[in-house]
Amino acid sequence: MYKELIGRLTLIIAVPLSIPSVLILSTPQELMAQNINCSKAITTPEIKYCSQLSYKAADKQLNQVYQKVISSINGEQKQLLISAQQAWIKFRDNNCDFEVYGNRGGTGYEIFRNGCLERTTKQRTKDLQDYLSSR
Repeated sequence: MYKELIGRLTLIIAVPLSIPSVLILSTPQELMAQNINCSKAITTPEIKYCSQLSYKAADKQLNQVYQKVISSINGEQKQLLISAQQAWIKFRDNNCDFEVYGNRGGTGYEIFRNGCLERTTKQRTKDLQDYLSSR
């Protein structure tokens, strides 16, 4: 009787433990990428995923504009822009860490940080676009 009971308990315990191991093998992005409509995101994981997408899109746009600017200048001015951009990236990251510091450990931390990164990146893109327009 005890062997039968232990066998059943082992099965009950083993099955739930096997399910999370499957989920661990996939990242949240892999699990959600095909199913999320960011205009209708309501859960924290969905909003987090969408905030990452928005920031990545802003960063891609910045890189495109930066490449246009860097290819349009030479010499010392080019070196100054490279140095300024490297310093700006450090500033952006540190400033956003500072801005959302009070949310560390919270479920919205990455969402707020991605929002800051996106906003700051869009401003830098605008600044570089303004430079191109003024030439």
